[in-house]
Amino acid sequence: MKYDDVSWHFNGEGFPTTSTEKHAATHIGLLLKWCFVQGWASESWLLEEPIAVQAVISGAMTGSEFLLTYCDGQFTNEDLVPTGNKFIERYVLIDGLYYQDIAAFIPPIAYTVCETDVDFQKFSDMVKSRL
Repeated sequence: MKYDDVSWHFNGEGFPTTSTEKHAATHIGLLLKWCFVQGWASESWLLEEPIAVQAVISGAMTGSEFLLTYCDGQFTNEDLVPTGNKFIERYVLIDGLYYQDIAAFIPPIAYTVCETDVDFQKFSDMVKSRL
């Protein structure tokens, strides 16, 4: 199951012509990082790319970089353990609250901000309030 995909945003309607694929990945990468920090990285990621997963958790690599480098820009249920999938499926797909939350968190400039420009602690607090 696909939760989000950079290609759905990059060069889509309303996507700024001056922004890059990296900007389109920001809101997805933040959520992926949050999930990894929760300990929800899938067993396959922990076996195949343990150093990269740890780099995301520690902040040495952004979630956006991981998403674009290892996930082909797609955030899917294969990236997380069942507990993470249960929450993300509800938060992103069923209730759709993530898109509402991220729009309020990074108002109209969402596609012009890189992940490194976002206060991850504040982002984390926002998502955790939905858990």
